[in-house]
Amino acid sequence: MKIAVCVKYVPVVSRIQFDYEQKTIIREGVPSEVNPFDLLGVVRAVEMKNADGDEVVVVSMGPPNAREGLIQCLALGADRAVLVSDRVLAGSDTLATARALSLALAREKPDLIICGRNSADSETGQVGPEIAELMDIPVISQVRKLEYNERCDGVIAERIHDEGYQVIEASLPALVCVTEGVAPELYPNREGMAAAQEKPLEELSAAALSSDLTQFGVEGSPTWVQDIRLVEPDRLGVIIEEEDPVAAARQVSEALKERLAVLESGAAATGSATDSARYPGVQDKSIWVVCETAPGGLRHVTLEMLGKARQLTSFTKSEVVAVLIGAAQEETINALAAYGADRVLVLDNAGLGAAWGRSVGKALASAVDETPPYAILFASTPDGRDLASGVAARLGLGLTGDAIDLEVDQEGRLVQLKPALGGNVVAPILSKTLPNLVTLRPGLLTPIDPDPAAAATVEHIVTADPSPEGRDIKVLEDHREEDTGALALTQSQVVLAVGMGIGGPENLPRIRELASSIGAALATTRDVVHAGWLPDQIQVGISGRAIAPRVYLAVGIRGAFNHTVGIQKAGVIIAVNPNRRHAIFRSADYGIVGDWETYLPPLVEALKPILNGPD
Repeated sequence: MKIAVCVKYVPVVSRIQFDYEQKTIIREGVPSEVNPFDLLGVVRAVEMKNADGDEVVVVSMGPPNAREGLIQCLALGADRAVLVSDRVLAGSDTLATARALSLALAREKPDLIICGRNSADSETGQVGPEIAELMDIPVISQVRKLEYNERCDGVIAERIHDEGYQVIEASLPALVCVTEGVAPELYPNREGMAAAQEKPLEELSAAALSSDLTQFGVEGSPTWVQDIRLVEPDRLGVIIEEEDPVAAARQVSEALKERLAVLESGAAATGSATDSARYPGVQDKSIWVVCETAPGGLRHVTLEMLGKARQLTSFTKSEVVAVLIGAAQEETINALAAYGADRVLVLDNAGLGAAWGRSVGKALASAVDETPPYAILFASTPDGRDLASGVAARLGLGLTGDAIDLEVDQEGRLVQLKPALGGNVVAPILSKTLPNLVTLRPGLLTPIDPDPAAAATVEHIVTADPSPEGRDIKVLEDHREEDTGALALTQSQVVLAVGMGIGGPENLPRIRELASSIGAALATTRDVVHAGWLPDQIQVGISGRAIAPRVYLAVGIRGAFNHTVGIQKAGVIIAVNPNRRHAIFRSADYGIVGDWETYLPPLVEALKPILNGPD
């Protein structure tokens, strides 16, 4: 079996500095590393070699210094490396990147392609699925377990999602995007680095991939960055060192009340009103929202996207269309209408397979191609990213991933605001193609007040035959856990997060009790998940999710960069930690220096009237 692993050589994001006065990014002296998720893919690929003829080749697109990253991959056991490097490739967006990599991979003819879940610097998570679509092979994302299965000459993968996990089968060739848990974190040793120098490392130019150079770089990219906006840190950094826990709690509660009042008055002053007018039947510049559902009904992110779509119709004067993948149940249709949909397009996937699979993507792309809207909004979830990436690659459209908001400029163009470099930069992205495609982070936007009297027309998307046997994924098992806490986490206005500093899992019942008393959802860090104390689905940070609660309580958390990037949009951050030197205090508005068992109970008690309202 031949396995190709796509790797990206990225700057160490935590080392990048910013000049907020000059509004510039300081990159000088910043080291680079192989994207951590890609490195896991290399380790797993090497583990999967079990025969003399098996081969692992790592493929990267980047500047000449990306050779250093490829040598590290060779030192970990890869057999060969290919670097695609050319000035022509500079400025490539995700689709242009996927196009170049797919051409390089086609030369290799691998049985299995492994990509990382996303890159640490841009966090889109769409290059892998776009490569798969361009190469006409199935894709499985969010993979935490991966095995070759001789019976089907394919792979069996465990794919995590908010309610649990799925066991997925795909015949080879296929592409998988891996996340934490798929392999141990390993780093090359001195002997491995020495051996890597003797292994083949080939360089390819853009011309070696195609004679048509217009499909690469800026010219071949359907999206472009208008400018960059630096996000200057605005945390207060107030540290309270008070021997009396009740007194410390009182100080924080009084300060929180004032801080929330300031933030909420500012939000009220700058918030834009939603146009209450509706434009049913006006299909020119219509805005489509691809709905996500859960066993209990519509996911909250669907309501958030409908709210944003309704807001955008203030400019487009057009209808809002909800794309419902699944059965057309009356209760669901009524809810979609109440929250802003003028028309519901039903894509019944009963005979097509998974909502994020290639057959569904093909049907959706056909509907889009037939009557192109102005914009299509997807959720930035595993399902939403996969589906959006497939549609974008199939139709050659620009796609902005993981956006936090949308604007319409004076020229009527959709400006998609995307965070990068750990959230320190927001890049306004524009698309050269229509419709605009964008995935939106859950938990950051606001639904409209529902109108129970609203109605929506219902139409059905005509579905073609499923992909030929073996060209799509097959869901073997769907394990839905009772309550992972993920859905509550994306919706809750109050979050209590715990780190290794709480001591051990035996303390979680007490933590849960305290969180429940103030209506807080539970969140955690990477180390806690790795220790097995809490599930992956509530991990916050660069390898978890980004959230934006009104109040975030960090308990026993050191405050490493890979966690705090996930809470930059939180309203007020409060930290409780016994070590004054821990970085969490620099990322918090208010910090109490002390152990959680002593200081957290009185703090929660003091916060109850503010967070729950007076008794």
